[in-house]
Amino acid sequence: MNISNEILVADSDVHTLQIVKDALLQVGFVVHFAQSCELAMQLAVKNKPDLVLTEINLSDMDGREFMRMVQKTPEISYLPFIFLTSRTLIHDKVATLEAGADDYITKPFNENELVARIKAVLRRSSRSRVSTLTGEDGIKGMLKDIHLIDLIQLMDMGRKTAVVQIGGEGKEGSVFFDGGEVIHAVCGRLLGKEALFELLSIQDGTFIIHLHVTSKIRSIHLSATNLVMEAMCRFDENRTSMTGSTHNTEALPATGKFLQSDGIKELFEKGIIEEYRKP
Repeated sequence: MNISNEILVADSDVHTLQIVKDALLQVGFVVHFAQSCELAMQLAVKNKPDLVLTEINLSDMDGREFMRMVQKTPEISYLPFIFLTSRTLIHDKVATLEAGADDYITKPFNENELVARIKAVLRRSSRSRVSTLTGEDGIKGMLKDIHLIDLIQLMDMGRKTAVVQIGGEGKEGSVFFDGGEVIHAVCGRLLGKEALFELLSIQDGTFIIHLHVTSKIRSIHLSATNLVMEAMCRFDENRTSMTGSTHNTEALPATGKFLQSDGIKELFEKGIIEEYRKP
């Protein structure tokens, strides 16, 4: 386990927060705190922690409803949940675990046991999540089957956080997404929109998607829709200006054929993309 794992702790009781804070900071966790569901949700989306530790009795909402909200939010739906709660009745524990919780600890609690159970859930989560397809692994496909402009729209629809590596026609680079937004692109010495438009010109090449990986640099501030529209305008202008030339003109291929799909999962099922593991 990486000592920099981030934990979001949601509890309305200040005394509990202090005890948990001391226990988790002592073993090297980065910890975020919230006394309400509203703040906890904001912190979860902003920081994308590795695990949520929450009480059922939050000041503004049942902690299980907070968990369901997270589960319905694509970019953080993978988050494991441990409930640290004053509710000791067995039916509360059963209902909470059946709702999707990864563990259930009742108060008062032993701090060493709490840390051990957090580490155990983090280990299980890292083995089972689709987000383990990061780093050297990923999802691969061919640009002739699904173009980068389609990938941008799919990432936007699914609110994915990822990096897409593109290569072909003597060019290579990367496009970074955060919650579906294109935030940065690199192609050779080009950065930002110019790099993105250069990568969009590649029609015969490959891509590899690494989920839950992104960049701390933000060089692009337009929405996915505006980027796609600007790209189409640019390529139309290039094609028009080069009419009658003997050189190949840049043009975007037909796009939009995947926008009615269920996203990445359906593309897997159709064989359009496949899992990539570095040899």
